[in-house]
Amino acid sequence: MVVKKIGASRRKPKIAIIGLTSCEGCQFAMLDKGKRFLDWLAKCDVGEFRLVEDLPMKEKEQYDFCFVEGNPVTAENIKLLMDMRARCKTLVVIGNCAALGGVWELKNYGNKQKTIKEVYKKMKVANPDIKEVDNFVKVDLTIPGCPIDGDEFMEIANQLLKGRTPKIPQTPVCLECQKRGYECLLQKGEICLGPITLAGCNAVCLKSKQACWGCRGLLQGGQVQNLMKHLTKKFTKDQIYRVMEVFGARDSIMKELEIEEKKNKK
Repeated sequence: MVVKKIGASRRKPKIAIIGLTSCEGCQFAMLDKGKRFLDWLAKCDVGEFRLVEDLPMKEKEQYDFCFVEGNPVTAENIKLLMDMRARCKTLVVIGNCAALGGVWELKNYGNKQKTIKEVYKKMKVANPDIKEVDNFVKVDLTIPGCPIDGDEFMEIANQLLKGRTPKIPQTPVCLECQKRGYECLLQKGEICLGPITLAGCNAVCLKSKQACWGCRGLLQGGQVQNLMKHLTKKFTKDQIYRVMEVFGARDSIMKELEIEEKKNKK
């Protein structure tokens, strides 16, 4: 991803922070940084951020950066997303829902009609497949997590304002887990996706003795095939897939597994 520079003038960069279908937890993770986040906002010309000020969006406003949380589930979500893509130089998706589909994607793997009836009974509502933001528009940068890590957001956000191209280190959650001396749940015999999941969460789930379920997405170069071979010694594929599905990681993991298998056949 190449950040498009703002220009020679010293004007403040124009930004928008929008939410699609989501719990808004990632936006609250930003607000949780308190003065640090507000100081960053002060360096920007904020055109849209509903959690700070809910004003009608200006239709022709152009943005340097647009931060998008949530999943484009509804027709209104998709319209807003495509409109903002057309009006911003750099589009950044924040969080698991936007990047991987999030917990909403669980219904893609089951009986969609049964699921909708369990929730809405006899009411008729739209029931589309859940798709990540990059299925609809070009994404320039992804800040992963469920929710995102506030410190990581601040680091990336400051780099963007300086015209730099942020890079998230490609290390596994296992590295953060072992550095902190947490118990390895994979060695203990549980389904843990730590070896193939991108670090940056400080292994917060492992701290609470909860296995990693891949909310930050697939690590580049993660050895998916090796992990599957290890897990299938004790668990069925369905059991493993159900863990991968919770945060929408299954699709990207299975795609990488197919790539690895093709390479090994050559």
